[in-house]
Amino acid sequence: MFKGREFMKLLTKNMQQDMAIQMCNKARDIDICIFNALDGSMPKDYLLDCLTLYETEDGGFGHGLYIDNYNTNSSVYQVYEALRMLDMLDFDSSCDLDLYDHIVNKAFNFIYNRAELKDGKWNPNVKSNDNFAHAKIFSYDEENKELFGYHPTAAIIGYTLTLCKPTKAYYKKALRMLDDCLNYLYKANSLTKYEAISFGSLLNSLKKANIKSEEWKKIEDKLIANAKDNVSLSFEDNETLHPLEAALFLDDPDLNNLKDQELDYLISSIKSFGLWDKIGDWGWDKYPEADSASLKWIGAQTVINYYLLKKCGRIE
Repeated sequence: MFKGREFMKLLTKNMQQDMAIQMCNKARDIDICIFNALDGSMPKDYLLDCLTLYETEDGGFGHGLYIDNYNTNSSVYQVYEALRMLDMLDFDSSCDLDLYDHIVNKAFNFIYNRAELKDGKWNPNVKSNDNFAHAKIFSYDEENKELFGYHPTAAIIGYTLTLCKPTKAYYKKALRMLDDCLNYLYKANSLTKYEAISFGSLLNSLKKANIKSEEWKKIEDKLIANAKDNVSLSFEDNETLHPLEAALFLDDPDLNNLKDQELDYLISSIKSFGLWDKIGDWGWDKYPEADSASLKWIGAQTVINYYLLKKCGRIE
């Protein structure tokens, strides 16, 4: 998508070397693992071992896998986070490792057989969130359910189709849910910030799995139109939809120009210690754990940004 275009800024080899050192000093083990897999210095299979540390008895994921939610119990959003990490390192159903099968089967058993599903959407939050320190958006209430909308449902449907073999019951369930999910997208006048991210992920998964190819352009056109209406270049504002969030998997000249500007900004905004901070906070001052979360985010945000730069050809 990005081949042949001129870029103003690159993440240099020296910057990457400094980043790798600082990741070892400041990041969680799972973020170090992903970073090292992305830069080629560690086999990606180690991610599977890291994920087992966050598994719960019911097969889902908790224990603060998503940094802004300290709930030790499973929730749809924390399972989504695990699936997102697997997808980031290009795991798919061709993986023949026993540990991969264990993690994926347990995770989707939780999603499809245990998680709260209403009107074709999983609630990303669970009641037990309120018993633990968490960002405001992870409180179990109707306001947050509305805020997330079809996120992370759309993304999870896509991950099911790439991570599961077609013979699996979860794969077939995802296919049954897909039509309603796309109908929602086509009829929506606008998407929430989170929905735009989720449907972009779904489009990417459909392309990876070579499913619904006749729908790809229609999906992309809808997402491009939404992005042009809602994308902002106010990079310090965590409440706006940024080009990389809205349009990472889309190809449009205007959006590509905005993506280039955001990529330049990412590289110029690396902190003096060689990593990135996360923009934004928990939305309230109810929990002192927010301070420790901000330290954990240094490594996690660096992994996300490094992945985006690599995906967009900005790594030297």
